[in-house]
Amino acid sequence: MDVSEVLRDQDALRTEAEGAYRELRLDELLAGVGTPTIVGSAALGLMVRRDLDLDLDVACERLDDAAVAAVAAVGARLATHPHVRLVTFRNDCGAWNREPDAYPDGLYLGVECVSSGAAWNLDVWFLDKPERQPSTAHLTTLRPRLTDESRAAIINIKRAWADHPEYGTTVKSFDVYRAVLDDGVRDPARFETWVGQRKKPQP
Repeated sequence: MDVSEVLRDQDALRTEAEGAYRELRLDELLAGVGTPTIVGSAALGLMVRRDLDLDLDVACERLDDAAVAAVAAVGARLATHPHVRLVTFRNDCGAWNREPDAYPDGLYLGVECVSSGAAWNLDVWFLDKPERQPSTAHLTTLRPRLTDESRAAIINIKRAWADHPEYGTTVKSFDVYRAVLDDGVRDPARFETWVGQRKKPQP
């Protein structure tokens, strides 16, 4: 599959993702809580499967009791949508934030839904410091570096690794981005070598 075909498939997925966003009326639901920004693979043009997350970082003025109640209300409204199967709420603020040095405090809604006959998982983060969220930072640090050729390479590697048991745990999407953009990796075989080299114990 050449670069244009790979990107055409990705663009079709992005269009479907936008359809899911509109179908759930997320702009309307989130307007009273904060300002949503689509991040992750949908924003970077690096989508590979229909069930990949459509991430949204929502900037909030503060994460107080009123914010918790507002986010819970959004979750309750989503739960009544006929195409929504599951809504999960999580509080990652204060003592509940297990990695405060790496991630800002946040409130989270996970949504499983169906749009145009396909299953989607949505990750919605409500953050008071979205600039500290890696997925938000990637919009300014990674997106300007992407070319059609590097996007196609990343997508092909992500496709090849999508069902790999390590992918999503010890090997993340960001590892693929680093390998392609920083180290010139261009295919799944070389990426596997790249991963193996980083697992070797240092002398």
